[in-house]
Amino acid sequence: MAMGTLTTAVLPDANVLYSRTLRDWLALCYLEADGWLEVKWTEDIMAEVVYRLRRDKPLASDQQIGGVRDRLVEVFHGGRIAGYAIDSGVRYPDIFDAHIHAAAVHGSVDLVITADQGFAALGERFDELPYEVHSPDSFFCLLDDSAPGAVEAVTQTQFGYWRIQSHRFDLCAHLAAAGAPRFAERVRRYLH
Repeated sequence: MAMGTLTTAVLPDANVLYSRTLRDWLALCYLEADGWLEVKWTEDIMAEVVYRLRRDKPLASDQQIGGVRDRLVEVFHGGRIAGYAIDSGVRYPDIFDAHIHAAAVHGSVDLVITADQGFAALGERFDELPYEVHSPDSFFCLLDDSAPGAVEAVTQTQFGYWRIQSHRFDLCAHLAAAGAPRFAERVRRYLH
């Protein structure tokens, strides 16, 4: 799937939106994309993100936890997928991926972004999936291939923000730790 010429609809799994690093990069790239990237989401995905954030930070305020959801919904406005039904006749490799597959099909998504290594096994259950499955690393590399100007602009935005927040913040190390090591190397080139 080439990105950048027509609107490309992507559905990030909760494990992507849970990571602050990946979440920030996705949101900033979406805002920089000027209409050719559409980020879709479901209430199930948002509920999982909130659940995982709360488990990690049980004493965090509603603003810190629920605020993440609210900001994502605000940024990715109009991207909600609702009304999908899960085909119970399919033997899903991981039953907890069933809602992602159903939403992707129902929402006519082009790409599913997930850090779940087992999600690719879902393709073995079907002759052909109507969407591509990408890891965060392959997605951001694909994005950089299609829109290097947008990625470079987001790199400068991120660098400026984190330079003010923390003088020791390593943008590339955080990307690599979040599961995007090849993309981190591309970002490193933009920083030099």
